[in-house]
Amino acid sequence: MKSYDPSKPLISIHIPKCAGASLSEVLRAWFKNGFRLHYHNEKRNIPPPRYKLYTGFFRKKPHHGLCIHGHFNNNRGNGTREYYPEVDQMISVMRDPFDLHLSTYFYVRRQAKNKGSGAYRSGQKHRIIENNWNLEDYLRETKRSYILNFLPSDLAFDNYRQIIEDQFLYIGISENLQQSVNILSKIIGFYSIAVPHSNVSEWDEPVPEGAREEFEENNRLETEIYRFVKSKWGNSE
Repeated sequence: MKSYDPSKPLISIHIPKCAGASLSEVLRAWFKNGFRLHYHNEKRNIPPPRYKLYTGFFRKKPHHGLCIHGHFNNNRGNGTREYYPEVDQMISVMRDPFDLHLSTYFYVRRQAKNKGSGAYRSGQKHRIIENNWNLEDYLRETKRSYILNFLPSDLAFDNYRQIIEDQFLYIGISENLQQSVNILSKIIGFYSIAVPHSNVSEWDEPVPEGAREEFEENNRLETEIYRFVKSKWGNSE
C-alpha cells in the first residue's frame, strides 16, 4: 500500500454520483486552507482552474497539505494527467456501476425540476432533459458507464490492478461511506468524522427487468474494477 506524503499534492477524484459532495465536506474539514475544488462550470462551460502545486518565489517549494478534489474528466481534457501529470497519490470513492448509472438519470431529472446546474452539460441542456427521456429511454440510449472517464486513462483488463495499487492511496465504496472515511482517515492521518449525506436523489421510476444484467455485460471492465476495489483495503463488510 502506498503511504501518504503530505509534502505532495493529493488528488481526490470525484466520480459523479459517488458521494463526492459528502466526501468534499470531510476533506474540507481535514485540509482546511489546503483544500481546492476542481469542477467544470456546466452552465457557462468554463473548465476548472489550474492550481499551483509549489510555493515560493521560484515555485520550487512543495505546497504542503494540498488536496484538490473534483471531476477529473479525461474526455474533457481536465483529467489528472492533463492538469497535474506529476501527481502520484490519489484517492477516490466508487459505487456499484449500475446503481451509479441509474442515479445519474434521477439526479439530472431532479436538477432540471429544481433549475439546478446539474441539468446542463457544457452550457447546453443535458441529453436526458433535451430529449425528455424516461428511464427506459435513458437505459436504451446510454448503455456505457462513465466511470472510466474519471480514472487513469490507461486502465485495461490486464493492468487495472497494478495501476490502482501504484497510483492510489485508497478507493472507498459509497455504499459504505462512513466505513470508507474511517479507513481513509487512518491512511492519511486524520481523525475520522461523521459523514454528512449530501445530494441524494430519489428513485421514482421502476427499473426494467434484466436491465442490470445487460448493463454489466456492456460494462465488464467497470464492473470488474468495482468488485476489485470493494474487496481491497477492508472495504467489504
